[in-house]
Amino acid sequence: MDRVLVAIDDSREARDALKYALEQFSDATIHVIHVPEVPSVSFDMAPDSSMTDQAEDQAADILESAREIASERGRTVETDVVFGHPAKATISYAEDNDIEQIIVGSRGKGGMKRVLLGSVAETIIRRADCPVTVVR
Repeated sequence: MDRVLVAIDDSREARDALKYALEQFSDATIHVIHVPEVPSVSFDMAPDSSMTDQAEDQAADILESAREIASERGRTVETDVVFGHPAKATISYAEDNDIEQIIVGSRGKGGMKRVLLGSVAETIIRRADCPVTVVR
């Protein structure tokens, strides 16, 4: 396995997914992406750049944390911020970057934390062309 993708948010499950990827795929290039939650706006409203700026700042913090987790394990990761629907953006990134394995946390920071398997993880499992590992 040469190219592994970990999609993360600010949840414990996402951090566990990254740790798993770093341990299990010691020779692979690990790509870490974050898809910020940016509220959608209607077509008659001008985009609010402060919302995008805030999302980008949060993404930078999350990806810096990912780099620190990797560094603590003597590894480096490639990081990127991708905008769009989290599942679709993750799958598109995987396709565009010849990813061989996707790793995600079982649930993220969404509003339905009580759901056993998050809707993003479930969608990635159903639609990705490569193997998907869900870490809980």
